[in-house]
Amino acid sequence: MAIAEVDQALARLDADHGEIAANLAEPEDDPGVRFLDGVRLTGASATRDNALALLDRHDELRGRVDAYRFKGARLRLSEDPAVDARYRRAYELLHSTPCDLAAATRAVAEYQRAITEKTA
Repeated sequence: MAIAEVDQALARLDADHGEIAANLAEPEDDPGVRFLDGVRLTGASATRDNALALLDRHDELRGRVDAYRFKGARLRLSEDPAVDARYRRAYELLHSTPCDLAAATRAVAEYQRAITEKTA
């Protein structure tokens, strides 16, 4: 799921919050099953949890890129063309919309590997 899709899902869930709360307050035949616009609320909750997990992963990757950027600068590797190219690739993936988290994860790993190989 791309970041734009996550943002849309979160916006819809936030917009529907009042309606969800109202639906939960209403008695139903089966209190274990609640629906909103034909979607089980348990599904909405799972969607929200997944969206938040993806956003957390995105933030983690951004933090990792920043940390390795500082490490590279400290070790004077920031001007190395191979290291810099990997950094730029990871940075661009993490700062684009929508964000391809799988590709960004690979790019961050390649950037880390480039710094580790230069310092070994």
